[in-house]
This record gives sequence, C-alpha cells and structure tokens, in this order.
Amino acid sequence: MENKSNAYYQIANRKFIEKEYGEYGKSLWVQISGHKDLNGADALFWCVLVEKNNVDVVFRDHSWDVPIGEGGPGFIDDGDNVKYRSNKLGDEFEPLLYYREFYGIKKPVNELSQEFILLNNIYFDEQKKAYCTILENGTTEEVVRVIGENTFLIKLSYLTRYAAAKQMAAVLFYDIRTNFDVDTKELGVKKFSDEHKDKNVFYQVYGGNLEVIPKNAFSVLTGKKIIYPGPVETCGYWPFEKEKEFVEFLIGIDENGNEKSFTCNPDKLANYFGNNRGAPLYLTPVFFKREVLLKYISKPDLYSIDDGYLRCNGLWGIAIDNDHKDCISVYLGDLGRDLPESEMLYWKSFNIVSDEGVSVTSFKRDFLGIPADSDMIDHKFKGHYIETNEAWNRKFGWPLFVPLTNDDQHNFDTLRIPLTEESQPEFDGLILSLVKVLIDSLNEKKFQENIESEKDLKGIGKLEKWLERSGYNDFKTHIKFLRNLQELRSKGTGHRKGNGYNKIASSFGVGDKKLKEVFEDILSKADAFLIYMNNLMEK
Repeated sequence: MENKSNAYYQIANRKFIEKEYGEYGKSLWVQISGHKDLNGADALFWCVLVEKNNVDVVFRDHSWDVPIGEGGPGFIDDGDNVKYRSNKLGDEFEPLLYYREFYGIKKPVNELSQEFILLNNIYFDEQKKAYCTILENGTTEEVVRVIGENTFLIKLSYLTRYAAAKQMAAVLFYDIRTNFDVDTKELGVKKFSDEHKDKNVFYQVYGGNLEVIPKNAFSVLTGKKIIYPGPVETCGYWPFEKEKEFVEFLIGIDENGNEKSFTCNPDKLANYFGNNRGAPLYLTPVFFKREVLLKYISKPDLYSIDDGYLRCNGLWGIAIDNDHKDCISVYLGDLGRDLPESEMLYWKSFNIVSDEGVSVTSFKRDFLGIPADSDMIDHKFKGHYIETNEAWNRKFGWPLFVPLTNDDQHNFDTLRIPLTEESQPEFDGLILSLVKVLIDSLNEKKFQENIESEKDLKGIGKLEKWLERSGYNDFKTHIKFLRNLQELRSKGTGHRKGNGYNKIASSFGVGDKKLKEVFEDILSKADAFLIYMNNLMEK
C-alpha cells in the first residue's frame, strides 16, 4: 500500500514539478499541451504568455488563468459595446497555442501561434513530426515536437527567447490527476489539501473520495510555473543576435619554423589601403586538406561545389581556390566574412601549413581581373560536358546526353578528382557516377532512329554504329575507352571484385598508380572523348 499511498499524495509528481518545473529546472524540452502519464497519473499541460506587469496578479493563486481553447479572434462585449479583437484574451494574455474544436465532425487540433512560426521562420516536417528551423550553417534544428495529435513539446531555449523578444512571461499550466478503485479508508490514506509556492512555481494538491457510488479515492495537483523574460537583448533575434566569434587559422611559419596563426576577423586584417598595418593581409591564402570538402560533397542537395566557389543553397557561399590537386585554399578575410561560426570551426580541423601559393587560375581571376579557365581536369570535364551537349543540340536538334533526373543529378555535381589518394569506396563511387553521366546517359533513342536495322545494339554500340554511318572516323580509341570504363564499373561496383576486375583495373593502371591518379587519367580520357565529339560539330 506504500506505493499507492505515495501516488495518492503525488510525492513523485511534486518533486517533478518542483525540480523540472521549478526555479532550477533545466529540461531541454518543455511540454506545453496534451496529456502525459506521469508516475501513473494523468497530467495535462497548457501554456500562454502574460504581460510582465500582470505576473503578480497571475501568481496570486494556483488556478489556471486561461482555459484550453481560449484566445482566438472574435467579438467581445465590454459592457458598453461589442468590439472585434484579434485576441479575445485582451492585453494581459496571449496564446502560444490555439485549440480548435470541430464539433465531432473532424478531430480537434492544436495549432502553434503563427507569430511564433514566422518569427522563428519554422516549418513543419512531416517525417520528423516537428516544427524545424534552418540554422545559418544549413542544418536544421527541431523547435517544437508534436507527439500524437495534440501533445506539443517546445525547446526551452526558443520559449525563453520568444518571451524575451515579446517582454512577456511564459505561464506553464499543469493539472495532474490520480484515481483509485478503492476509497481512502481501504487505501490507508486521509483526505488532504496542501499548497506549495516558491519563486516561480505555485500549486495546490488535494485528495479525498469521489462523491459517486462506489466511492473511489482521487487526488489532484494543479498549478502553474512562471518563466520570466530576460532582457530583450537576450532574445537572439535581429538586432540582438549573438556576436560572431572568429577563429584563428594557421597562415604560415615564422623564422624559426614555428607555425603562425591569426584571427580571420576582417576588421583586424590589413589591406592595401593602410588599415591595420603590421597584421596579415585580408588576402592571405590559408590552406586546408582537400578532405574538408567531403562534408559538402556528401550532401549535394544542400551544398554545391563549383570551380572556385562553395555554396550552401541561399544561406552562404565562399570563394575557394580548388585549383590545387592536394589542398584547398581560401583567403583569410573571406573565412571570417563568409563562413558561419560553426563552419569556421569545421574548417579549422583541416587547416594545414603549405608551401603552395595561390593557383595560377585564382591569381589571374583575383589579382589581374582576367577570366581564366581552371587547370583541374574535373572542372574541365564538367565544362566540356555542358558545352558539348549544348553544341550537339544546336547541330542535330537533340542532346548527345539525355538530362539526368533529379535523383541522378548528384552524379554529375559530385564528380571530382578524389579527395583521398587510396580510398577504394571513393574510387568505386566516382566510377559509378562517371558511367551514369557519360555512358548511361547517351541518347540511345536518337542513335537508334538512324540505325534501325541494328536492333540488338546497346548504348555504346549504337553510338559506334551511328558515328560509322554518319561518316565520322578516328572514334575507335574513344569507343574502346568507353567499353573498358563500362566493364570497370560492371566488374568493380556492380559485382564482387575478382580476377575479372583485377584484369580490367590493371589496364587503367590500378596497382601501379594511386587510385587518385588513376581516376585523374580516366577523367582525362573522358574529357578527350567530349572534345572529340565537340569537334564533330565543325565537320
């Protein structure tokens, strides 16, 4: 009977309210609506905002000041006349949630305040069942979780920020009830009533017998918690955002060979106009391992890497010198100006000292103002691929390569010189992408229209026959390369590797050269094929 006795007096639930909901409660998530089983009791929660000047009035008793469902727009009668109000609670209270009832025809729902949604620029993610916001680095953060149909949990930090922005206190209401199938006498307890109040928690708990037949014991713990708003400067919304912290990066070595680092804060860097004399120049190149790009390559739906530029959709972008085979460089000032704080920390983990300088391509572009094509084979290949396809369409009225689907576009976008020298998974993945872009995308349908008698030919065979019947020559070397590339994909990534793979792989130099160098050679041959096809336009 001891456990039931504790449940009746709601010992555990009092501790929960006083600790989790009390002055020092620091739960990451706070329930603001819906029911919850709390130590065997049925707990119901709700939340509203109250004007700071009205907090003392609210905190005079434990009762709920705003019933669930109150606070929508409509007309009110103030005694003198009827007025329309966007919030029928008046000036003292403001809903954070709206409970909507549809008279049994549709299920009732809770809706989050549209002002809260707009201020935090959040959207509802159906898969996560949560309202999410997009952070400055492109990642998403859950702000409000929805459990079941009407249970909402809000991240405490967003609730306090919202309260600070509006300079209103958040009032968390709770009503926790227990019921038993025996009366107080059989339970070994007595009718009782207690009250608790501290700095920001006020509740009453009472119990006795229900006045029904048979009489059953029950207890109710009902009350409220006040979350006082901090100064408006702590809300974190513009113009009160957290001040950006800048990272120091390695920029070279001193006369003793010791590594030197300096902040990337643009305001503390020198320029060619005399600012911050003695400090490193804004345009000081900072070097990183090429692996720094792995994070961005792995999420092509979020990031794009072009010749000389890294972009996170519409959130941020930074100029990069990716015209080096073994490293990436970025100007020191650009790191501070263009990267979010979290991205600076990520880049710092790949920071190296290098004796490389600014690439010839970047020097021409950035210092001489001369348009310059990249010397990197992956950049050349992509440029020639687009150029050739467009020229072919102009010449023949149909593209050499059919457009990639949205699900396959990443195969083109992420084609690159490998970021690691000897990664078999990376090599296999790049081979697979190259074949999809270069071979699987060949416009077989249009080739077939010109070689109707050759029904059994496949993609490369159709291209070969079309070239032959069109009177072109010198294509055998390219056709052989395409067949070998297709076989390398088939025996290397489509099936378990064995003697067949070893044989075709060795023909590309696998085993004699590093995989990174092998793929560079393959891209060079693929690029030569594109140049050949493009040159056909001139014949």
